[in-house]
Amino acid sequence: MHGTNLKRRGRLAGAMAMLLAWCLVPASALHAGSPRGGWPDHVRGARDPVEPICATRVGSADRSAIWAPPLDRLVNVRMTDTPLRDAIDQIAMLAKVELSYSGEMLPAGRRVCLTLQRVPVGAVLESLLAGSTLRPIVLGTAQVVLAPTRPSAGSAEAPAVARHASVLDRVVVTGSPDGAAQRGSPYALDVIDGTSLAQHHVRTLGDALDLAVPGVWTWTASAGTVTARFGSIRGASSFGASAPKIYLDGIEVANPLLVTQLDASRVARVEIIRGPQGAALYGADAISGVINILTRHDGTENGGLELQMSSSAGFSATSYAPRDAFVQDHAVSLRRGGSSRSVGLGLNAGTVGAYVPGAAERRLLADADGRLVRGNAILTGTARLSLQRANASNGLMFDALGSGASAQTTAEAGGLWTRRLSLSALAESAKGSRPRDPAGAFAGDSATGQGLQQYTVGASAAFMPNVHWTHTVIAGIDGFRLRGLSTAFTAAPLQNTAVATMIGTQGAADRSSLRLRSVGRFDLTPSTLFTVTLAAEQALTRETSTVRAGSGPAAGLANDGSTGTVAGVLPRAIPPQSVGRYDNTGLSAQGQLAWRDRWFVSGGLRAERTIGATPNAQEALLPMLGAAYVRELGEHVLKLRGAYGKGIRPARTLLRTNSWVGRSQMSALADLEPESQQGTEFGADLLLGSRSSLRVTRFDQRASGLIQPIGSVVGTTGQSGRLERTMQYTLQNVGAITNRGWEFEAHTRRSPLTLSGTWTYVDSRVANVARGYRGELRVGDRMLDVPTQTLSLSAAYVAGRWTLTSTASRAFDWIGYDRAAIGTALAADSVPRELDGPLMRQYWTRYAGFTRWRGATTYRVRGDLSAVVIGDNLLNVQRGAPDNVSVIAGRTLTFGLRTLF
Repeated sequence: MHGTNLKRRGRLAGAMAMLLAWCLVPASALHAGSPRGGWPDHVRGARDPVEPICATRVGSADRSAIWAPPLDRLVNVRMTDTPLRDAIDQIAMLAKVELSYSGEMLPAGRRVCLTLQRVPVGAVLESLLAGSTLRPIVLGTAQVVLAPTRPSAGSAEAPAVARHASVLDRVVVTGSPDGAAQRGSPYALDVIDGTSLAQHHVRTLGDALDLAVPGVWTWTASAGTVTARFGSIRGASSFGASAPKIYLDGIEVANPLLVTQLDASRVARVEIIRGPQGAALYGADAISGVINILTRHDGTENGGLELQMSSSAGFSATSYAPRDAFVQDHAVSLRRGGSSRSVGLGLNAGTVGAYVPGAAERRLLADADGRLVRGNAILTGTARLSLQRANASNGLMFDALGSGASAQTTAEAGGLWTRRLSLSALAESAKGSRPRDPAGAFAGDSATGQGLQQYTVGASAAFMPNVHWTHTVIAGIDGFRLRGLSTAFTAAPLQNTAVATMIGTQGAADRSSLRLRSVGRFDLTPSTLFTVTLAAEQALTRETSTVRAGSGPAAGLANDGSTGTVAGVLPRAIPPQSVGRYDNTGLSAQGQLAWRDRWFVSGGLRAERTIGATPNAQEALLPMLGAAYVRELGEHVLKLRGAYGKGIRPARTLLRTNSWVGRSQMSALADLEPESQQGTEFGADLLLGSRSSLRVTRFDQRASGLIQPIGSVVGTTGQSGRLERTMQYTLQNVGAITNRGWEFEAHTRRSPLTLSGTWTYVDSRVANVARGYRGELRVGDRMLDVPTQTLSLSAAYVAGRWTLTSTASRAFDWIGYDRAAIGTALAADSVPRELDGPLMRQYWTRYAGFTRWRGATTYRVRGDLSAVVIGDNLLNVQRGAPDNVSVIAGRTLTFGLRTLF
């Protein structure tokens, strides 16, 4: 492969134009007198003695909107008898775009002569490539690939490209394993480019999804936790394990709940598939969807060393600590090289102070990347290390102990510490004032919380031996070491189990994967293109869970964690360590038939086999069927699409076993059916030039075999001999859940303002219950912790030296547990049997909504030095999402500087 990459800093060209200009002959003559059907004899090669004669064509500025950025950038070109490859490289240099293509696919021996003024670079490239199978396709905000895409079938007199590249033509690697145009995708696929992430100062994956993706809602992480929580992905696909399958540069992560932090300056783009339609490509665990985070692999403007630095600090307001929490974030990034060879390094570190007493957080994110282009092959490598520590947690649970009633902050993260906060102080905090600290209640408390080490290392190689086939190999390993396993994210009454409160828990896992795929493109007829994808995947997983004696209510346990007296329950042996090994094997075949570059029909099947997750191997067939119709309407594009897909999640997965504490329950997973989800989606996309777009999607999915922890109350004898009460869980298949709803997306760009919005409506309900189910859900019930509606609005305003951005998102109306009332009941003198199984319905409560609002202001002081002010949680809402006991950081304001050397 060959590529050219140049990066420009500063303002891009303002006015735009559309006129194509090939300066040798009129357009009607470009396709005459050539045995290749494309070019006159006197421009086919250097061997022809005819001297080219240049003419000048000047484009008007009123029709450039049909070109998607960056193809709308205007260039002035003057070339005389220049080889085609050199001409393409020079044009990319003038437009400051990263251009990738295979030199072997360019028309051999062609030389060009151009004299153009203020013409869109897309028009120039399309003219240069006339008569070939290559077309400029948008990959990112400054990335374009010349891909062998079938042009629209036109008349015999104009077989060259008959349409202009739009946003639908950008290459996506998530929707198609080899990186194909989004144009023919039969299902909704969202792409968030790194420039938007950096412009909005995105720091977490949840912030990125809020920015532009409908149908996905993540709850803000509370103190003491380092894991993410997906509240809704087109409804419910699991209890406590609802999460898409996440990849980092094509390498599957072991546990998607652990991928939370993002360094926007290091991300090229994020691609998202919602629903089970992607399972036919990505296999087990893609039951909810797929997210692929693609890091940057570009070079610098002149190939030299580029250093980017940023530093910010500020304070986070809180009503639950004596003083505001100090917050800081620092990042440095190094990059060197060009389009054919590049390397990059990044480091990001930050801390969040104790907005709940003792609940400080620390994080460190480091990554490295490299790319090497040689001939018709591309080699890339990536490495990532994330270290996070959250010292404490913040579940506020009422502890009714006579007249000395108090609110007790317990370890949501499975920690072994307790802290008491007076009810009067809690009432003060509800009024917006800080709680008092009677008798030094906050002094000297120990804290455990969660600690995480997560890493990813991998490489990929893409090889194109000819114009028909592309072969790709991706190999990598992802793993983590997590201390303080948590049940905080289960749809269960409390965040702790008997095991979680009695002993410390640790988890570790390593997942290695190897993916092989071959993609072939074949012209069946002049207007029909057939694409076939053959893929094989092998993933091996090893997980370890360790328990140790703690200092909590049941400190009387032996050091090996093997004994424990439970009131009314016989003592159970808890092995100090368990090791699990299982592997996934997948074989898939997919095909897409494109006719006249307008009609697209897709179909595929994946055979999935999982060994080790259960006593018997689990096998499944995952189909996908889809169709799309694309119609050019002048400057506008209309796309109609529809797809069906099915996905599964084995009963035992890293996602579940490292989120639900209590290995005594993990053995029960062997008797459970795997979770599955299947369904359809239909939608329409309308692109109004390159400035505005509107997308609507209707989805109807059915999730079966969902696994729920069914709670019951047990008593344990504490160190002082006092009876302590907590919850014990039994895992059961619920039945079937229907997820139906609508998704809307809108985007418009009117310089200097860019606006985007999403709205989602979800009806997630119990369709039937499994035989023998003993939980509280009944047919017709709404699923717990699933918002009925989610809304997101984002804006960016760029004028002169100023850049202002803002994002607001809101979740409406969900059913959850009244955890404060449950905590009060657990602290009662008698065992509250009303907390068992079906009786838990009386502790359901309805939550009206929760709003997140963040914004940033950037002022360019001079050159590449900018001052930045960032505000998070500007409404200062600390409680109420997703329940009435969790506490998140309050209004946070940070000030900083950013520069480039």
